[in-house]
Amino acid sequence: MFLTKRSKSSKLTHILCSLMIGCFIFISLFSFKYYSYITLLLKPKTRLVNVTCRQYIAPDNRSFFERDYPQLYLPQQISNFSYENSTNQLRSFRLVVLSCARDIAHYIDKYRSHIEPILNLFHSSSSMHIFENDSKDKTVEKLRQWSRVHVYTHKKLINKYRERTERLAYCRNTLLNKAHSLSPDYILFTDPDVFSTDVLSFLSNFKYNQNDWSVMTAGNRYGYYDIWALRTLADSVMNYDVWHRTWNLSKSSENYCSKSISDQIIGIHQKHIPIEHGLVEVRSAFGGAALYKANSTYECQYDGKGPICEHVPFHLCIRDKHNGRIFINPEFYID
Repeated sequence: MFLTKRSKSSKLTHILCSLMIGCFIFISLFSFKYYSYITLLLKPKTRLVNVTCRQYIAPDNRSFFERDYPQLYLPQQISNFSYENSTNQLRSFRLVVLSCARDIAHYIDKYRSHIEPILNLFHSSSSMHIFENDSKDKTVEKLRQWSRVHVYTHKKLINKYRERTERLAYCRNTLLNKAHSLSPDYILFTDPDVFSTDVLSFLSNFKYNQNDWSVMTAGNRYGYYDIWALRTLADSVMNYDVWHRTWNLSKSSENYCSKSISDQIIGIHQKHIPIEHGLVEVRSAFGGAALYKANSTYECQYDGKGPICEHVPFHLCIRDKHNGRIFINPEFYID
């Protein structure tokens, strides 16, 4: 009798152990599959702390051209200047137009309508050269249909130069070396996607004594946008890389609001420069177009490493090697 009861007890114990093991396996599998949901439900609720960023305020909110720094011995306007006399003189000079292009098929017709009348002002030996790389639209096809342009294409340039500024520097140096081989009097670098200067605007560069300037860069009718290429004469006014300055401020412990940094470091300098303001001398600028006296560009090259804007080392070289003077001409504008 005792043995029977013991046997029944053993069976019951065995059944209970089996159930416990089964439950453990089931719970383990369930927990593994739905772990993320369970931890989310069990995670203790934390109070959200409202952290308010600080507004960054620049010490001086005037644009670079409005600030009080020396602008001495600016080029004088030619007293008897006339557009007719200017066009007659330009016919004896050779101009080489240079452009870097990628995915600009949509802009080519407009660019052509603005650049060809300018090219026609100069000697018949003047020419236009466009370096294209890695376009995914019909840029190459449209450029090939433009008989007046010398087109140079380079596939997979992005595999050789990962940074955009390095690719632009390579493009500009390739074109610049080509221009030097043609012995021009003037070199006009343009961004074809934004260039829309008319003849009268372009001729405003020749209002000034040609011995007094080396480079004339473009302004903009609606606002000066090309802050990255800009370096002013003053050490404390826009004589630094704006993106590096922005990044440094955004990482600081002061917790500045990102929009206020952008507005105060970049936005305040993108105001329209009125034509009546006159020339602004700088260490570097571009603005979508720049006219160079060719003899001021020899032994200078673009450099996109850093990364910094590729125009800056080129223009600093023009100043150092050739005592070149570089200006923003608000009357030489692009739209």
